[in-house]
Amino acid sequence: MKKLLLTFMALAIVLSAFAQKDEEARKILEKVSSTTKSYSTIRIKFKYIMDNRIEKMKDTTKGVIYLKGDKFKLFFKGNEIFSDGTTVWTHMLDADEITITDVDKDDDESLNPANILTIYEKGFKYRFMGEIKDHGKMYYQIDLYPEHPKEKSYSIVKLKIDKTNYHLSSVKMVGKDGIDYILDLVEFKPNVKVVDSMFTFDPSKYPSDIEINDMRD
Repeated sequence: MKKLLLTFMALAIVLSAFAQKDEEARKILEKVSSTTKSYSTIRIKFKYIMDNRIEKMKDTTKGVIYLKGDKFKLFFKGNEIFSDGTTVWTHMLDADEITITDVDKDDDESLNPANILTIYEKGFKYRFMGEIKDHGKMYYQIDLYPEHPKEKSYSIVKLKIDKTNYHLSSVKMVGKDGIDYILDLVEFKPNVKVVDSMFTFDPSKYPSDIEINDMRD
């Protein structure tokens, strides 16, 4: 779960040749950002892949996330995680337990999947790697390099962007430990109908004996 959230936020070792941000990449990323911010809400169905290059093993799971501004609701691996932009509630369904934490907006490795579609805007340099064709569709490829690579557990974040609509298609976090984390956005649906109550905790909707761990300061 931690690595999924890091992938959402990072989700490299910056070579001296890339000291300046790539102009072509910047134009594409700004278009991705403006397109994304034009939507009132977004629903994303995704596949999350852990690729262990050392052991030559892959593990794939599916999930869905709803986004509205800095609010989100994530369903993944028996967990329901939601936030109103200030507080995060993590509901572990099997354990019948809810953990409450604050959103730490100053920590770029904290839980805040709401930023997945604009992760490049802070703390990264970037480079346009070209275009590819996959299943009849054209995509832009852009690599992100952390400005402070020694502080990160990953070396590069690779983005694949749909050329026709500037929707993010996949995010790949290349781990320094030989394990890569890939987020494939299988379905990207903007302006879906949501209600604000889905991003907050309503005790009346849960069993009265559910365990609640409040970890807020």
